[in-house]
Amino acid sequence: MVERNVGLEIEKAYAELKAVLLEKNCMINAEEAPVRISVRQGSLWGVSPVTAKKNVNYRLEAVDSGTRITCSSSLAADWKNLTIIGCVLSVVVVAVCLWMAVDLDTLVATQQQGYWSWIATVDGYLDVQTAETFAGLTRMLAVFLAFILAAEVAIVVYVQFRINTFAEETLNALR
Repeated sequence: MVERNVGLEIEKAYAELKAVLLEKNCMINAEEAPVRISVRQGSLWGVSPVTAKKNVNYRLEAVDSGTRITCSSSLAADWKNLTIIGCVLSVVVVAVCLWMAVDLDTLVATQQQGYWSWIATVDGYLDVQTAETFAGLTRMLAVFLAFILAAEVAIVVYVQFRINTFAEETLNALR
């Protein structure tokens, strides 16, 4: 939660805040002039605290020296769902790639047919070079996806810890 006092009357502070939010391409979800405004900001494909899709709620309260504005931000449900689904699918693909690599490595080492041995079978015979190539390829793909998955988790953690960055920028624009 972010809180700031501005030296403006509540009506002027609300009008300025709304203008700044509209200038920053926010979509207004709800408003109760001049005490509350809720906006949706960011993109489903955003990967930073400022660009990730989120809901931001602003509350304005008249105080002696002006207006106190408090805001809270939360990630949009569709952004979180897309991220979770992407991570789950990545884990599944990594697991399948590792399974393929292990199965093909076992095929090369033992000449025993496995679930993925059909990939390296040509005219009913084992092609060792094909099996080794596919095993190496699927292993590299698994490692690549694991790095991407780790990056995605890092992005989610970073975005969650810095979720109020946009709200802070908005309030700083009111000064």
